[in-house]
Amino acid sequence: MDSKVACQALNYHDVLKINYHGYDREVEVHAVGKTLRGNEIMYVYQTAGGARNGNLGWKRMLLEDARFIDTISGASRAPRSGYDEEDSHIHDSVCAL
Repeated sequence: MDSKVACQALNYHDVLKINYHGYDREVEVHAVGKTLRGNEIMYVYQTAGGARNGNLGWKRMLLEDARFIDTISGASRAPRSGYDEEDSHIHDSVCAL
């Protein structure tokens, strides 16, 4: 998935519907950028869908592994309680709350 899609969702307060590692998920984007190793990631709060560990909540997701499905316009409740930009592991920010 392109970082522009994730940033647009953040800016318009949309929930992203994506497929990530084989699970359909709904996520609220809080930050997008690159790690120290140069990997593009998004720091999200997952509100619905599946996950390897079964947990919802805070996640760091590689953009290259996320497949865009759709958006839910204006449905994001970001920023979520517990949002800490320092915890995002983003060192080269593209967009953030």
